[in-house]
Amino acid sequence: MIMSEEFFWWTEEQKAINKQVRTFVADNFEAAETYFWNTEFPWPLVKKVAKEGYFGAGVPKEYGGMELGATGSCIVAEQLGRLYAVGHVFTVSMLAGLEQILRFGTEEQKQDWLPKIASGDELGALCITEPFAGSDAANVHTTATKDGDEWVINGKKRFITGAGVSGRYFIYAKTSGEPGDRKQYSHLTSFLVERGRPGFALEKINPLIGFDNVPNGVINFDHVRIPDNNRVGEIGKGWNVMMAGLNFERLIGAAVFGGLFEDVVQVLFNYTKRRIQFNRPTLTFPGIQSEIADIIMKTKVSRLYTYYCAHLLDEGKEPMIEASISKLINTEYAREIGVKAIQILGGDGLTKFLPIERILREAKIGEIVAGTNEIQKMIIYRFSAMLPFFNKNLRYRWNDDVNAPIISTRDSKFKGMEVNEENVLKVIAHDYKVSPGLYMTPDDVREDLGGSRSEIRRILESLEEKKLIVSNKDRQGKTALVKASYDGLQKAFPLSYYEWYPKWYAESDKF
Repeated sequence: MIMSEEFFWWTEEQKAINKQVRTFVADNFEAAETYFWNTEFPWPLVKKVAKEGYFGAGVPKEYGGMELGATGSCIVAEQLGRLYAVGHVFTVSMLAGLEQILRFGTEEQKQDWLPKIASGDELGALCITEPFAGSDAANVHTTATKDGDEWVINGKKRFITGAGVSGRYFIYAKTSGEPGDRKQYSHLTSFLVERGRPGFALEKINPLIGFDNVPNGVINFDHVRIPDNNRVGEIGKGWNVMMAGLNFERLIGAAVFGGLFEDVVQVLFNYTKRRIQFNRPTLTFPGIQSEIADIIMKTKVSRLYTYYCAHLLDEGKEPMIEASISKLINTEYAREIGVKAIQILGGDGLTKFLPIERILREAKIGEIVAGTNEIQKMIIYRFSAMLPFFNKNLRYRWNDDVNAPIISTRDSKFKGMEVNEENVLKVIAHDYKVSPGLYMTPDDVREDLGGSRSEIRRILESLEEKKLIVSNKDRQGKTALVKASYDGLQKAFPLSYYEWYPKWYAESDKF
């Protein structure tokens, strides 16, 4: 139970479902492996999952679900992930409308669709990727044109997990070709399309590096007609629906690896206790112990972060950064764990007789689906860069007591002096002494000395004309950053002002 302990913030219902689904997985583990070896889609197991009500983990009780939130959905996904194909289809079925309808659907749509999702009578598939749209998810070419009370859809979607076996497809289509709408991300609308509609067809099943018995394919829309009631959210708001759904998608996609990590550790302990090399079990080798410890660490860290992110979602927050981090670390850790585990197992790890090599293949898929890990890093950076915490203006002041620059909130020693070229230059030159490699912003200068923004900018322009400072311009051509030139440093202070030597440095070595 080292990897599957309950967290203190779980509700009693969530703790109960954790025990229940673990028992279910244990009872059906061998059957899942049989379907894997026979490369057969596990319909009987999927129907068992539906009968247990697990597809309704995240669906409110009033619509026939268990109402266990994102946390409950992660708990179920984590354990069903150990049943291989079952975990994948459970995950994508959750992603194919649940979060989107809960947040953007009308009450009529909730009454119509959510009971179907909860029952598991039909599987769902999420359709974003196209021949033209991958990481650039906004570059959708599939079109939806309004015709009376119906929409006519034309285009293709590819890399669709659950293609063919799913009965419900959540898609994003272009409803405006106006450049202005595209610029404002108001060109997409989201829809639900049911299998069996005329013109809606399965085109291809992709043979992937993993997903051995999980169908992944291409679907085609040839003048497919759907009623307006199949539109989820407002026209032109599909991007908002997509982004909201992606947080949930990345989280659940991360959670599905948790159970696999647990199985890897069990296999490693079982194997290394019984594998004898150099007259002793390989488990006794410090190097093997170190690698297993690293795998356990990654397993526990990834699991903790997954459920932290789920808790944020259940609290009604928008954890875009956290969802991206969870997806990133779970899939990267899965790859690293797969590599380490295979190395520990040696030649046996290369065979399919042990269920380890497939986690490496699954991890590589995980690093690409639901937004590549490169995209996750971009999201993590961009949204973090907008947070006030990371944009605090740190000021380093020269501290004469320690004879060194330290972060300080006290006023500059130039504060209150007359605002003129001489003092502005001294402020900028002094900053060279404090932070030799950094520029100052005009507001930094103003904070240190005083005066108005217009006055400071006028003086900076004059100093630059005299080549006493250099500047960096923003996109509008305005001065964004300034730094004293060599001539400016000499004019502001003598060389002795900038000199600094540690106490141990010999006077005889100075020149």
